[in-house]
Amino acid sequence: MTDMANVDYPFVEKNKSRHGSIRYYLRIDNVRICRLPDDINSEEFAKKYWEARNASKKALTREEDAKPLSLTVKPHSFRWLCLAYMKSSAFTTLDDTTQAKRRSIIESMWEEPLSRDLKEKRLMADVPMGAIAAGHVEALRDRKKDTPFAADERLKVLRQVFDTKDPNGKPYIANVARMVEPFRIQTEGHHTITPAEIGQYIEKHGIKSKAVLALALLMFTGFRVSDAALVGPQHRQNDVFKLRLFKNRNRTPVDLVVAIHPILEAVLSHHDVKGLTYMQTEYGAAYSIKGLGNRISKWFTQADLPHCTAHSVRKGLATDQAHNGASDSMLEAMFGWKDGKTSKIYTRNAERARLARLAVNTIDWDGMGAKLLAADG
Repeated sequence: MTDMANVDYPFVEKNKSRHGSIRYYLRIDNVRICRLPDDINSEEFAKKYWEARNASKKALTREEDAKPLSLTVKPHSFRWLCLAYMKSSAFTTLDDTTQAKRRSIIESMWEEPLSRDLKEKRLMADVPMGAIAAGHVEALRDRKKDTPFAADERLKVLRQVFDTKDPNGKPYIANVARMVEPFRIQTEGHHTITPAEIGQYIEKHGIKSKAVLALALLMFTGFRVSDAALVGPQHRQNDVFKLRLFKNRNRTPVDLVVAIHPILEAVLSHHDVKGLTYMQTEYGAAYSIKGLGNRISKWFTQADLPHCTAHSVRKGLATDQAHNGASDSMLEAMFGWKDGKTSKIYTRNAERARLARLAVNTIDWDGMGAKLLAADG
């Protein structure tokens, strides 16, 4: 897991190894440049950092008319406000990976020119925060218009930054980002796996394979990959799994209790688990979250199901349960959802299908449909 470290050293990425040691890297434009010394407060670190950064100046300039990012943070500038946000609980309570992604988005905006006017040399980083208008936000959004999801993500982050409050609990500036509309590209999201596709996957890999173990964990618990990678014998208490969900564990933690389905019990019995997790690599080590997600995607591809993911199984499970009568409350307890918005997606669709089927039985046409049968004869 990663997050960006120390505001005095922009573009520094901090990684925590599985052994607990901290490693620092210089990352520019989403490219890892080099590893830095382990002591971030040492003279050796500063020397190596500036040597590597100065050697990468070309990567810091994204527009021909832009100048290098100033080394001094100007008080009450856009960058100053962003750094205040990154010190706030709204940022620090996010998962490490979310922090890293959000910081990358913010830093990319710092380096952009305020205007494409060749006479205007200021970067967004140095714009006084009180001078930021909706037009600036629209410009930042529209520079990503070729990738609408990235454009909307910029807008989402800016709304969070402009919500930052001073020590007295008052916003530093008006949130002009909320005056700007997102592109809101609509998609159906991840594919929902079908029973036929599950059968195809099992047929390809075999019921005693590690691939099917992963599938069974997803099919009968509804876990995300982040939880499937961590769950193990230590989470089992008699016939249930008890664990804290990985997602939002720092902000709004959810403790889940999931009964172990008999079929999952049978699949688990095929595997001799020696570590703390059910899912282990061929070397006997626990999968990382990203590693397990990639591995499951590869298993689906091997089964000629490249459009399926681990989340496809989660959606398929919720769909299956809703069509078999599971209530909103049941789904919320199963999946750890805190409000009814998500569960209603599945129960509403299931209820529509049920009512539509009943509606077909009310079709009568005063008996005129019988003439079609007669004509067929």
